[in-house]
Amino acid sequence: MPPRGRGRAATDAAASSKTPNSAVASGKRLFVTVGTTSFDALLAALDRPKVVATLRARGFTSVAVQFGRGEASGRVRNLVSRPGLEVSMFAFKPSLEAEMRASDLVITHAGAGSIFECLAVEKPCLVVVNERLMGNHQAELAEALAERGHLRWCVPANLEQALAEFEPESLVPYEGGDPEGVARALDQLLSC
Repeated sequence: MPPRGRGRAATDAAASSKTPNSAVASGKRLFVTVGTTSFDALLAALDRPKVVATLRARGFTSVAVQFGRGEASGRVRNLVSRPGLEVSMFAFKPSLEAEMRASDLVITHAGAGSIFECLAVEKPCLVVVNERLMGNHQAELAEALAERGHLRWCVPANLEQALAEFEPESLVPYEGGDPEGVARALDQLLSC
């Protein structure tokens, strides 16, 4: 996989353009990321008219979509044509941290790197699991972190419901592990 800053540049003007639609400056900002792969099912779910309406009802006026290796043009027609939503799209950036920090909510694929990057910047995180993956460790990770209250997760078919029910104030901040503690435990185990 290429690093986030490399890879296919958006060649379609619709996929790389900013599409202002009279966005209200005081509204909320959503960032959606699929990481370095493609997750067209997430983009298609995001573009469903009921999902777009739910975003507007929840106060979102700005949406940034990182579409990775997927094809965004033609997959987000409802999103970009909805009055009151400013939409920007890109394939890759060297880092997604600034996008995440600037957002009120992050919707991410279930890759460990993207999930933990979002949790590290302390932004509400809604994880969308790709059901088509074999041996889906992503679902296991999302479930484990959701059980601890750090995030919420869904599959593409349930995105509308997950957004409607999402309560960011109910999330528990994630505190990263202690790598020194792991090293001490290994040292103790190996010294026996």
